[in-house]
Amino acid sequence: MSKLHLWIFLILFLAVIQTGFSQVEKNHTDAFQINSLSGYILDHSPNIIQLIQGPTQGFMASWERQTYGKNEWERAYNYPSFGASFIAQDMGSPELGSVYSIHADYRFFFLKRQVSLQVGTGLAYVENPFHPEDNPKNYAYGSTITGSFYAGLHYRKDQIFNTPLGVQVGAFLMHYSNGKTKSPNTSTNNYGIQFGINYQLEEEFPEFKTEQLADFKAENIKFNFMFSSGMNDFGVIGLDNNPFYVFTAYAGKRLNRKSSFHLGTELFLSHSLKQYINYRSIAYANEGGITGDEDWKRVGLFAGHELFIGKLSLITQVGYYIYYPVKYNKQYYTRVGLKRYLTDKIFVSIMLKTHLAKAEAMEYGIGIRL
Repeated sequence: MSKLHLWIFLILFLAVIQTGFSQVEKNHTDAFQINSLSGYILDHSPNIIQLIQGPTQGFMASWERQTYGKNEWERAYNYPSFGASFIAQDMGSPELGSVYSIHADYRFFFLKRQVSLQVGTGLAYVENPFHPEDNPKNYAYGSTITGSFYAGLHYRKDQIFNTPLGVQVGAFLMHYSNGKTKSPNTSTNNYGIQFGINYQLEEEFPEFKTEQLADFKAENIKFNFMFSSGMNDFGVIGLDNNPFYVFTAYAGKRLNRKSSFHLGTELFLSHSLKQYINYRSIAYANEGGITGDEDWKRVGLFAGHELFIGKLSLITQVGYYIYYPVKYNKQYYTRVGLKRYLTDKIFVSIMLKTHLAKAEAMEYGIGIRL
């Protein structure tokens, strides 16, 4: 692993920690964790078989801030913690090289708070991405900067022998993908085990607030309007990526404190699809089918769910193209992503749109809820 890159990411990680300490009112406790990671890459595509050469090795350094129920959503979710993590991994082959990532994450606790589920998402730096001459076998990572997702299930034992030290052991799953921002993008799914220690930074701990949750106030149906954009390509290596635009309108009904149901429609304007139509009409002119005059717009209907965690929410959606003039991927699609409310009405989002396991785009959006 490059020492220069490692130090750069460690400095950024410490900056994130400092920001967290300075911006949140003191009604919490903090801890620091270091974990050793050992695993394997899942063989999910024939394009990466030659890249799976050995076990992956790395470490994860994390800052964790424990909540105690000051806000109602904290009590509703059994006092979760949040924080930031820096992960460095050697992916087990010279073609893949090393990957360094920074995540924002949450931890949710079960079984008397001894078992925790940690989920995080962020950005990763790929040390050795695809290059047509220098690294032509790396079909997993087509760009230097890629998205990353971490999930881990841990058993924890804090404050062993009444000391600040504790231990944790568990399993993890790590996913690296640029969301088809640049091909190739076969991506990797890395799973394995982890073991580490944690250190509590405080000597005294607040009591968990146990005030009863206020009654949920039912809401009328809210109408949402959103604009999303980004860059992607249609999968041919060497061609430029292109902008796309998505105009979305949907109705949302808050079912309870945690959940909302969505139903809506959207218009897709993708210049990569326009380029795909032109490419197919020239490269496969003798096969018939696409002539080059086809419409490159698509219209979809979708249903979705929103899980509220304070001002942050997790979005899952499934959709179907009702106007689909060119066969391009599957006719149904899915999304998963995050939404952050800036005010009660204004929000921003980041979504990964896929057709089954095949990514189409990372969508960055802004919207209004009326």
